[in-house]
Amino acid sequence: MKNEPQFDERYRLSPRHVDNPGVEKRSRAVLHQQQQHLDRLRNRPRNIAYFEHAVRGENISDAAPLVGYFCNMTPPELIRAAGGVPVRLGCGNAALVQTGEEVLAGDICPLAKASFACVVDERSIASRCDAFVLPTSCDAKTKLGEILEDYRPTFMIHLPPEQNHELFLKETVKSYQRLEAFLGGVTGRKVSRKALLHAVRQGREQAGLVRRLQEIRSECPGALSVQDLFLMIQAASSGVDMEEWCRECRNVITEIEGYSPERRRFRHRVVLTGAPAIWPNFKPLSLLEECGADVVADTLCSGTESCYDPVVIDETGHKSLLRALSLRYVFASPCPAFISQGKRLNRVINLVDEFTADAVINYSLRLCQLFDAETYRLSQVLKQRQIPFMNMRTDYSLEDIEQLRVRLEAFLETLEEI
Repeated sequence: MKNEPQFDERYRLSPRHVDNPGVEKRSRAVLHQQQQHLDRLRNRPRNIAYFEHAVRGENISDAAPLVGYFCNMTPPELIRAAGGVPVRLGCGNAALVQTGEEVLAGDICPLAKASFACVVDERSIASRCDAFVLPTSCDAKTKLGEILEDYRPTFMIHLPPEQNHELFLKETVKSYQRLEAFLGGVTGRKVSRKALLHAVRQGREQAGLVRRLQEIRSECPGALSVQDLFLMIQAASSGVDMEEWCRECRNVITEIEGYSPERRRFRHRVVLTGAPAIWPNFKPLSLLEECGADVVADTLCSGTESCYDPVVIDETGHKSLLRALSLRYVFASPCPAFISQGKRLNRVINLVDEFTADAVINYSLRLCQLFDAETYRLSQVLKQRQIPFMNMRTDYSLEDIEQLRVRLEAFLETLEEI
């Protein structure tokens, strides 16, 4: 399938790069601070250093083309099947927002700004990518694609306006077919049915391991910090070898299956929903744990939602596998990119029941209009079902930590009265 150009070639700009020692120093300080915070966690897996190295981009091999991608609606299976190495581009480093603002000015979310800053930093993994893939999941990413095209070949996955597979499945499969052709041009390798099936089965194995981690944490949250859980999950999309990641993950499962707490824990169980919490911005995760809450389930695209449900294989033909990927990554997604909030509301309510949660916390990232616009309906639906709810609205900065801590502690105290 031949791809027509998605961007107007007449107005391309010369790529610019940034070398700001001050920003680089602050960026390293943010990473160091978060690492120190993780080092203070209790009951960390013995092999957690593997996942820490991975999220810092230290386990990436340049043996195959690197393909940077955004969002869960980009199937990493397609990238692997094409012979590429998928590297998720989201960045949570507060120090890099300033650099991103030099191009992405105005009221654009800090995630987009910090992520773009990685592209213009020639020392980052993002700058080493051979191509970029983005879905049209929000306005920021839609326009970011045209900017990234100045740096590397970029492909935009066009999403349907609603999650009606009877109306839009064929178009989504066509979009994935165009992505296959694009990736083949980058890697020089056509996506075969055999390679795609192998990649899908690897993804299913990953989902099974994440489900097992979640089961263990549901029974005994102290066995593994939610911060280490997110670290492990995000390491899987950091350009690592999937067989190696699965092996290390199985080692963690074996270790924490035998965990026995020293004393009984009296902590509230919460479901976390909302915007992505991406390394090193684990502020919402650490605050919840420090204030006495255990995140027993989440719908964050940077957390278990990214790989909790496996791709369902009914048939193993090439087009059937593409349909299966479409149904998993687009039509089952709780992302607010679509016109209805039903998938997300349903997911949150089901997780509260399944994991016997006491409350729901919504992580609202400032300037992320999609999640902001959905907060009211989410709060009212939960109120109708008498499920306690709190909206944690913040950004990447650390200035509001104490204010958020006071609000969280007060909210958790109210749960004791219920």
